[in-house]
Amino acid sequence: MPKTLYLMRHGQTFFNVRRIIQGWCDSPLTERGVAQAELARDWIEQQGIVFDHAYSSSAERACDTLEVVTRGKLPYVRTKGLKEFRYGTLEGCPYDLFFATPHKSPYGSYGDWLVQFGGDDERTVATRMTATLTEIMERPDHHNVFAVAHGACIRCFTSAWDAHNKVHVDMVTKNCSVYTFTYENGVFSLVNLYEPDDSVLD
Repeated sequence: MPKTLYLMRHGQTFFNVRRIIQGWCDSPLTERGVAQAELARDWIEQQGIVFDHAYSSSAERACDTLEVVTRGKLPYVRTKGLKEFRYGTLEGCPYDLFFATPHKSPYGSYGDWLVQFGGDDERTVATRMTATLTEIMERPDHHNVFAVAHGACIRCFTSAWDAHNKVHVDMVTKNCSVYTFTYENGVFSLVNLYEPDDSVLD
């Protein structure tokens, strides 16, 4: 019987608004970020989804998002295995640096481009995310799991399972997007993507 993983990107942060590279750095949710999490919560509740376990990246922005979505009523575990890409010396710098230096699009593939700055390569992040989420999904009584992580590491994880995915995503999606994966026999498959219509917040 397949298990289900609901993997969500955190809400908008102050660094997102100011276009500053976060990575392992952190910044708090904006009011809009909280509202995005509330929109995702409404969608989850409307679908009748009930989580039996919850996990979050150890970053504050992810933990705060999870607490909004679960109304603070579901205990959760913080894990460094769900942290964002490490961007090395680029962390805390303007996002425009990505466009000033020749490489692949920051919204697509990083490859090993970040290694020169002391950051992660895609294989390392995909391996870390897969190992962490596999270990979680293999735990007893874990059938409908909620996890909050980050845009780039979720994209990397999703791409690693592209051969099995029913829905294909090759870009970083909106804040508070919810990726629904089935998990069975060690295989993840993306079967649905919900992106909140935050235009209603304008």
